[in-house]
Amino acid sequence: MKRLLRTIYWTLFVLLLVVGGMFIGAYWLRYRQSDGELMAAFDNQSIHPQIHRYKIGDRTIRFMESAPNGSDSLPVVFFVHGAPSSLAFFKAFFRDTSLTNHARLIAVDRPGYGDSDFGRIELSIVRQARLLQPLVNRYRKAPFLLLVGSSYGGALAARLAMNNPEAVSHVLFVSSALGPGLEYTFPISYWLEHPPLRWLVPQLLLNANDEKLSHRQALAEILPDWGRIRAGVTFLHGQRDELVYSSNVAFAHRRLVNARVKEFILPESRHDIVENKPEYMAGIIKNVLATYPPKAIGVDK
Repeated sequence: MKRLLRTIYWTLFVLLLVVGGMFIGAYWLRYRQSDGELMAAFDNQSIHPQIHRYKIGDRTIRFMESAPNGSDSLPVVFFVHGAPSSLAFFKAFFRDTSLTNHARLIAVDRPGYGDSDFGRIELSIVRQARLLQPLVNRYRKAPFLLLVGSSYGGALAARLAMNNPEAVSHVLFVSSALGPGLEYTFPISYWLEHPPLRWLVPQLLLNANDEKLSHRQALAEILPDWGRIRAGVTFLHGQRDELVYSSNVAFAHRRLVNARVKEFILPESRHDIVENKPEYMAGIIKNVLATYPPKAIGVDK
């Protein structure tokens, strides 16, 4: 009896630690920010992005746009975040004048994240792409449209490129989960799917967990359409990524039969390239944009 009580005690203790850690993590990540919080990050900057929203059916989608002078004639860089996250994940790029002076930057809150109907996620990548299609339409006439998909956002960027082969010029996949099953799922994820533990988890993490558990099926749904991508493609991935395996690169590369492909595999990097190597990532973006004539971006030799 004492052994059983001790086991129950330690099980509850560990669960409390895990849940407490999730709450703390969700707080410190601060990935969900109001319009005011987003704009406060640019108080002392030379550029002040604009925040917009649009309606599609009964859904609201929020996005942020840099707006330099003469921006209608500039190439467009369209960032799509992973999970848990929001468009705030890409603020550092909006403060990089080597990008904002020469390109129009766009970042979107995916459905259910940030201020795009927070908590109301869409588990199908196909349906998510339909909800973001108005943004592709908005920038369809740009001289160059570069999609940047991070982690889960990579598959959504892929789907947008599949649906718009004539509009999307290039796709940059950063630590992207693209192959069904080629990612790690924490054992506790299956516990979080059901009450009572589900009731204790912050909504931000529930969003990510629900997407994680449905990701294999969502990726399988777009599997037949990789050949529809005709844009240039660049992969940026960490060899030591233990969350989204680097084998995703080979998986997608084999299926990109109509795309020009380049790979950057960083031997010492994990899943945090956007946070830990933003300058390196920005350099790749600038090199991609330099393929657009006239060469508006200064490229390091």
